Amino acid sequence: MENVMKFNYMLPKEEQVKRCVGEKRHYYVPTSHIEAVIGYIAVRFRCKRCGQLATAFLEKEQYETNEKLLNSYGG
Repeated sequence: MENVMKFNYMLPKEEQVKRCVGEKRHYYVPTSHIEAVIGYIAVRFRCKRCGQLATAFLEKEQYETNEKLLNSYGG
């Protein structure tokens, strides 16, 4: 597997603790799906191991802090 940064920390706690294949935890990376919703920025993530999708709702400041990083890994 290529060296890719985990973005699990941006997801809600319940998504962070869910198990993936076997005993491993999901390994979430951003997709290119980002959209604005009332008061938040919705960022879609996909597990590199199993393909499961998860969405994080980030506050504007939180998104702006991580925007370059998200855009560099998205897609």
